[in-house]
Amino acid sequence: MIERLDPDRATSVYRLAVRFCETDLMGVVHHANYLVYCEAARVDWLHKRGVSYQSWLQHGIHLPVVETRLRFKKAARFDELLDVTTTATELTRVTVRFAYRIRCADQLVCEAETMLACVGDDLKLKRLPAAVAEVFRSPEIVSV
Repeated sequence: MIERLDPDRATSVYRLAVRFCETDLMGVVHHANYLVYCEAARVDWLHKRGVSYQSWLQHGIHLPVVETRLRFKKAARFDELLDVTTTATELTRVTVRFAYRIRCADQLVCEAETMLACVGDDLKLKRLPAAVAEVFRSPEIVSV
């Protein structure tokens, strides 16, 4: 069963500046870096809900990315400020899906999605613990 999450509660925004090392010879962000931006925004999303991913690791809860999708709309360039809007959109017994909208000066640069699966230390699928699943339903509680 797929649970659709409330976007008003499950959305956060992360701001970053494009570093020179993330661009190609034309000064355009290399496509692989958008996944790095999504990961940074996802970790920030958790921090804003009072969660350190490291604490989950210590309890044998791992959330590797098992699926990604990127749709490029406009080139981002060195030194531009990007806002990554991150929304937890779907939850199942073992997965969580995030959607991302990356903007520069209110122009859409990229849309992305990732799906993460819960696995244990043995890398086998396991049910998301109730407390972890509840985090994905929760609003921001901490200003980072």
